[in-house]
Parts: sequence; structure tokens; C-alpha cells
Amino acid sequence: MLKYSIPVKTVSDDLVYRLLFLNMGLVIVGYALGVLTGMASVGPMRWLKYSVLLLSILYLFKRSLLALWLLTSYMQATIVLGGLFVFFALISSDPALAVARVLMYVVPFFYVVFSVGYLLLLYPITQVLHAFINAINWVYLFPIVSFFITGGKVTDTNIYDVSDKNEDTAFVSNHYGWASTLFLLTSLDLLRNVPLPRWRKLMLVVFCLIAAYLVLISGNRTSWLSLLVVAVVFIFKYRKIVFYQKVLLSLLPLGLVLYLLQDPDSAINVRLEKTRTQQKKGEPRVKKSMKMISYFNKSPNLWVTGIGVFNKKEIEIITGWSGYHNSYFEVLFGAGIPVFLFFLFVIAIRPVWFYIRYFATYYLFFLPLLIIPYFESNLTGGQFLFFPWFIMAILISYSRAFARIKLSIKSGAAP
Repeated sequence: MLKYSIPVKTVSDDLVYRLLFLNMGLVIVGYALGVLTGMASVGPMRWLKYSVLLLSILYLFKRSLLALWLLTSYMQATIVLGGLFVFFALISSDPALAVARVLMYVVPFFYVVFSVGYLLLLYPITQVLHAFINAINWVYLFPIVSFFITGGKVTDTNIYDVSDKNEDTAFVSNHYGWASTLFLLTSLDLLRNVPLPRWRKLMLVVFCLIAAYLVLISGNRTSWLSLLVVAVVFIFKYRKIVFYQKVLLSLLPLGLVLYLLQDPDSAINVRLEKTRTQQKKGEPRVKKSMKMISYFNKSPNLWVTGIGVFNKKEIEIITGWSGYHNSYFEVLFGAGIPVFLFFLFVIAIRPVWFYIRYFATYYLFFLPLLIIPYFESNLTGGQFLFFPWFIMAILISYSRAFARIKLSIKSGAAP
């Protein structure tokens, strides 16, 4: 019988959690340095991130091999998913290169899976959830603060092309939009669910207002779409705020939108015009997907094996672009339909089901983590949303399972 007890310390004190926090933070720092140095820092930062990831994995193994062995039984779907990626890479035309590419996803993915599983096994589910919401909140505050440090102003109404106009900026407009979206929603979740000191509450309120404005002036339509979807959950499912407060909160972004519409050069007006142009010419991602579908139909076996994930050379040959800018297309065309369907089930369908059923009443943060990757690739450990996306997808998917597992361990029923 396995003896089991909840540790006295909190999850925030656990080095496994802190290393995940560090890995997430290094990704965002790496993006900032990449923009500021004209990509000169990418090489050194890549080695630093790989080194920290390797040390984090080694430390995880050092903590408890028994716990990790138990997790292989409890989290079989994620293990199978990683195995499928590797298997279909092995049967590709260039297995060595395909496996090397696929490990860019599988290794950090397994690190996230076992780290989150380990923490769920040891600590109360709610404590783990709140700790990661807090981590995401701190990490994605950094781009918002950097906006002002590098010359941004609250009087700006369009930062869509900020990287062209301001050489000192640390991020591009999409980064400001995504970071502000995550910060805004995690702030609301912290304020409504977690006891916080007064200074932190005040800080969150002030930066929430700034984040809401940054989302709008970033011109990032993905963030706008994400917040519109969250608004549906907020109005019909969320129970942490009474209805009249929901109405008042909704007036703030509506007022900002009306204010920005008065400026013909604002991000909203510029993006609306670009959207109308794209409707006439065709949306680039749709064009890419149609070219890939046509290519795959000529060789139907590719629908099973794919062309290999992160195969930029082959993608460019087929579509004329070096990437899909779409995490889901990367899996579908890179690994084939069988892997794609299983990936969709484990990373999207199952988490959404559990989120809507058990979490949406209290938390707003999750859905953008599934929507934004449709418009940008986030499948490697060095990409902007990799860690929050997979951390939260695994946490939400397995939270109730681990609650049952811990009860069985306490009763002596576990192996």
C-alpha cells in the first residue's frame, strides 16, 4: 500500500512549480530580447531555455520516480499522444529528421504533463489551479509593463505596426494583444477567487484597465475574437459576479471601442479595413490549407502520415509560405489525421468539456488558450503560449481524475 499525505508546504513553494514558472517566463523574456536585438539573441536564448528545460526534467526525475511511474498509468492518453507523434515520424520518408523535429514538441509536452500531474498528485486541485493562474498573470504582465518602458503611451490608438515605428519596442503588436488578453482574464479570476493583499488587488485593477486598452489598440483580431467568446461564458455561465456588475463591466470595453472608432487611424478602423480587403482577396490561412488539401489529395497516404511537423522546407514548396501560423494545421498536415484527431480530443475537446461543465462558473481564463493557437503556431516549448496552453489543458482535463486518484490512494486502493 502506498502511504499518501498532502505536504505541509504550498504548491508555490515547490521547486517543480517554480521551475515551470521559470520556463514560462524565459519564453517571454526570449521574445523581448529577440525583438530588441533584431533576433541576434535567439541562438543564445535557445541554448539557455534548453538548458533550463533539461535541468527541470532532471530535477523532476530526482523528486520521485515512483510518482512519475504512477502518472504513466493515470495519464495514459497524453503518453499515447506523444507516442503517436514519434511513431508517425518514424514511418515518414526521412525518419531521423522527422523524429528530431517532433521531439521539439514531445519533450517539453511530456515535461508539462508530468510536472502538472506530479503537482496534482501532491497538492489540492484548487491550490494548483490558482498557483498557475497566478504564474501566468505575472509572466504576461511583463509585455504590458514593457510597452511603457519602451516608449508606449496611453494616448496611442494604433500599435498594430509598432515594431516598424518604434525600434525600441520589446514586442510586436500580436504579443501585446495576446499577453493583455491573458493578463486581463487571469486578473479577474484572481480577484474573484483568491485572497490577495490590497496592493496586489489595486495593481491588478489598474493594469486590467491598461490591458483592456492594449488589446483594442494592438489590432490583434485573435484577441478580440477570444474576448468575444469569453464574453458569452461571462454572461451566461459565470457566477462570480452578479448581473448588474456584468453590465457595468461590459460598458468599459464598449466605451473604449466607441472612443477608438472616432479616430480613423485607430487600430480598430485599420483592421476593419484590412478585414474587408482580405474578404475580397481571401484569407491567407484558408489559402494555405486549400493548397495543402489539394497536395494531400494527390497522395492520399499523406492524410495518414503527414509531411512531418515543423517541416518548413516542404511547407514552403507546397504553399509558398514557410509556416501555417496555425497550431492545429501543424498537427493535421504535419502528423496526419489519426494523430490530429487524438490531439484534438486530448488538448481541445476533453478540456473544453470539463471547463464548461466544472470551471466556467468560476473562471474565465481558458478559452483564449485554445483559440489563439489556431492563428499562431504554439507547439514548441519556445513559443509564446506553449506553457500556459498545455499546462491548463492538462490541469483541467485531469483535475477530477486526480481528485478520485488521491481518494483511492488514501484508502489504500492504489497500486
